[in-house]
Parts: sequence; C-alpha cells; structure tokens
Amino acid sequence: MTLIAQIKEKQINARKSGNKEASLLTTLLGEASAVGKNAGNRETTDAEVVAVVKKFIKNIDETISALSSRNQDPSAFVAEKKVLEEFLPKQLSEDELKKIAASRSGMPDFMKYLKEQFNGQYDGKLASSVAKTVFG
Repeated sequence: MTLIAQIKEKQINARKSGNKEASLLTTLLGEASAVGKNAGNRETTDAEVVAVVKKFIKNIDETISALSSRNQDPSAFVAEKKVLEEFLPKQLSEDELKKIAASRSGMPDFMKYLKEQFNGQYDGKLASSVAKTVFG
C-alpha cells in the first residue's frame, strides 16, 4: 500500500471517529497529492510523500521551539508530530550506518550507496559523521 493510500485510510478513519488528527491528515493528504498532480497529473511517489511529511515535521519542530521559548504548552504540536512520524520510514541507526560504511570502499562510494539503497532512511548529518569516522 502506498503512503498516500495509508494517509487517506487513516484520514478517513479519523474523520469517522471525530478524531482531532483528521484536519492534519486532510492537509497532509492535500499537499502530498498536489506534488504528483503538479508534476504532470500523476500519482505522488512515496519518496515525495516522505519529503512532504519531513517538511511538515520541520515546521512543527519550529513551532514547538517557539512555543517552548515563550513558556507555552506545545503538547498539541508534539502529538501532531507523532502522527506524522508514523509515515516516515525507519531510520538507520549509527551502528547500522557503521556496518554499511565498513563494507564500502570510501566516503563517496558509501554516500552514493546510501542514496541509492536507503534514500530517506538515514540522517545525512549522522551518515556524514560516520563516514568521517570510518574513512578519516
């Protein structure tokens, strides 16, 4: 099942049950669907959906930070972030990245391999740090 289909299913269930997350999922579904439509009236790919989810999470993180700095309660946004994180692929751990790096011939090969085989499943800063540690 595609990510768009998963979001749509969860959004429908949230609407039927009167859940607060229905509005967030409706907005996410609209933005994610628009990516494919704007790129030639096609279905949005899972990678594109992940990019939209990451954009939403980045905005929520900024809001949480701003609210926290003003001593306001960010709990509603923390809950929204948890809902969104369900649609992200499992991220590779530092140990997993080190194992992959050990099997590659150098930093460029390692980074290229990650992008080809694990796109969207690793933190770029962590991968770069691991690469510097392993390859010097």
